[in-house]
Amino acid sequence: MTYSVDQLIDEAGKLYPIPQAAQKALVLIHKAETSAIDLAQVIGTDQVLAAHVLRWANSAYFGMGNRIATVQQAIVVLGLDITEEIIMTYSLSDQLNQPVPGYELRRGELWQHALGTAIGAKLISQQRHLKIDEEAYFAGLLCDIGKLVFEKLLRNADIGQVEWGQHSFLEMERNTFGLDHASLGSELARRWQLPENLVMAIAHHHDPQVAQSHQLLASTIHVADAAMMMLGVGIGVDGLRYSLDEAALQRLGMTGDSLFQLVGQISDQLTRTKELISFD
Repeated sequence: MTYSVDQLIDEAGKLYPIPQAAQKALVLIHKAETSAIDLAQVIGTDQVLAAHVLRWANSAYFGMGNRIATVQQAIVVLGLDITEEIIMTYSLSDQLNQPVPGYELRRGELWQHALGTAIGAKLISQQRHLKIDEEAYFAGLLCDIGKLVFEKLLRNADIGQVEWGQHSFLEMERNTFGLDHASLGSELARRWQLPENLVMAIAHHHDPQVAQSHQLLASTIHVADAAMMMLGVGIGVDGLRYSLDEAALQRLGMTGDSLFQLVGQISDQLTRTKELISFD
């Protein structure tokens, strides 16, 4: 059975909502006149979000000698970009940190895969001087958001194991639902009014060569996603059904050796990040 995009978007509406304080903070953070005081007041209305921001500011990663006691101080220490990353990560945690049985993922596996992909994409941008650090992080975090909608439908899909083995997972999603998880994720991003480069990177993170003028960002997500598969994090039933696009590596100026180095760097940073984020 195929579904219309609107039907699938309606299913997405049943996901955990983004906390109100986080929504307001994300809007504020992009207003030029917003001060650390304004932002701190909004973040402070959500105790869990405020605790996340303070925990990051006081972590060894930022190496502050004096303890940061207020959210306002924390924002100054972290800067707006890192603060935005923390807010986005917190906002998606309830949605992504769930078991995803349709893809044979246990609780926390999709969340760790998304977080690792975001970390890896940002590392690639930084190391290759691409100047798309924040876009890479957010696209990496969101690239598999469509799976949250599909997975409930997959539980009831009448698909034999032999049939799964004969086709790529993207083909099976298209044949079963009328589109794949990347396309659905990009449509969600578009309806959330995210920038076009994020929409296109999410849509084409498995086939970056067709991402038109956004090939660089899509390639960054593609390679970071591949690195997480190499790490064996969040593979699920479909993880080994995707191939690495060698042209994406070349586009980023990377080699097989630099990809293996990236895998190790992601592993180290993901371990540190997980210490600051509760994985229940």
